[in-house]
Amino acid sequence: MRMKNLAAACLLALSTIVRGEAEPQSVAPTLTLKDAVDAALASGDDTRLAAATLESARAQAALARSKGGLSLSGTGSYSLSDGSDLSEGTAAFKLLSASEGATHKVGAGLSLAAGGGTSIGLTASQTMAPDTSYQSTVIGASLAQTVWDGYPGGQTRAAIDKAGLALQKQELAAALSESSIAAAAKKSYVTMLTAQRTVALDASLLDKQNAFLGQVEATFALRQSSAIDIMAARIAARKAELDLETARHDLDLARRRLAALIGRAADSDFDVAELEEPELPAPSIDEAVRIGLSGRADAAQLELSRRSAAIDLSLAQAASQAGVSMTAGFNMAMVEGGAPSTAGQASLGLKLSLPILDAGSARAQVRQAGAQLASFDAQASTLGKGIAADIRDAYWGATILRDRIALAKSNQEMYAKQLELVLAQFEYGTATNQDILTAQANAASAGAAYLAAKGDYLLKVIALETAMGL
Repeated sequence: MRMKNLAAACLLALSTIVRGEAEPQSVAPTLTLKDAVDAALASGDDTRLAAATLESARAQAALARSKGGLSLSGTGSYSLSDGSDLSEGTAAFKLLSASEGATHKVGAGLSLAAGGGTSIGLTASQTMAPDTSYQSTVIGASLAQTVWDGYPGGQTRAAIDKAGLALQKQELAAALSESSIAAAAKKSYVTMLTAQRTVALDASLLDKQNAFLGQVEATFALRQSSAIDIMAARIAARKAELDLETARHDLDLARRRLAALIGRAADSDFDVAELEEPELPAPSIDEAVRIGLSGRADAAQLELSRRSAAIDLSLAQAASQAGVSMTAGFNMAMVEGGAPSTAGQASLGLKLSLPILDAGSARAQVRQAGAQLASFDAQASTLGKGIAADIRDAYWGATILRDRIALAKSNQEMYAKQLELVLAQFEYGTATNQDILTAQANAASAGAAYLAAKGDYLLKVIALETAMGL
């Protein structure tokens, strides 16, 4: 038989190409996809920024809610006066007129406010003249209530509603940021995995090309190979060497980029674990679109913005409406010393406020708020169509790439069998070294295409999940 050693070397190369990838020999720690995603979510600057922004929104919402709750405040006062500056005939005037020295006045009050424009006040004061037996005590109570200010529940309620919507938007923004970080980590992981597979394949191919070159050089010395054969073998070996150098560069770059995303040092040494080809996240395009339209965070954010704009429109319309408020109060004064007396006074009031002329300000505010609301409605329609189109495109692309994996594998197997055939023909003298080199190159290209198809499918599935808001 002719060239058995050469055939054995080529068959060894074939066994590597048929597998499509070789197990890495590195002893570096192996990172799983879950580890990478968890690390990216825990250590990324974007995560910290989203958390800080969300905490700020929570504080703003709590502040707005506090304005609609109960608040209680107290006051205290003391004054010292000499002489009389009160109207003649009042109890306090009589007290001060009878006093030839200083007069002391002590006062205290409580004020209770509740959301919806309700406030209650309690006051008490006492005036005393130490050199006389006269003193007066005044006790008062008041109630103020906004009946209507143009917004159901009051404008304080509007502020609370808007703050609540803003908080929900920030919660969605935080979830969207988390999803984006996870997707970026997954893409970077898959890119490194593809590069890692390529390095393993190219390293094995280089070993086989060098072995083949050695065989050709040996047969050349025996005058069984031509100068063209040895030149072609050297070119093929050099190409394999350059391919491996490029693959190692790509792997190093992919590792550095993934390390940056997961909070590791740029020169960290680690490998990534293998991944199986995942199933599509929905059984059909229509189901994928339905999930995306109902679950996308940006669509939900836009709906919250539309609801906030509706509140702004209501407030703008309220600016041109009448406002109604009512007040009630009761005061009682008691004088002791001389001729003691008691007097009381009650009051009830109703206030109606109506803007008459504002130079068109209220109308302009209504137009602006209405235009903003219409803008959000238009954006929602456009976004929905865009989401549906993106999902359909990504789903179709993932389906095609899944089929291309099977096609690439069949193509790889075909070129592997073709290489076997050429090697068999070479043993019987019906094929040349050039035929072997061509068959080897075809088998290597088919192996690389198979790895690329697997990586492209993984990336497309990630893109589909992102489009669906998963």
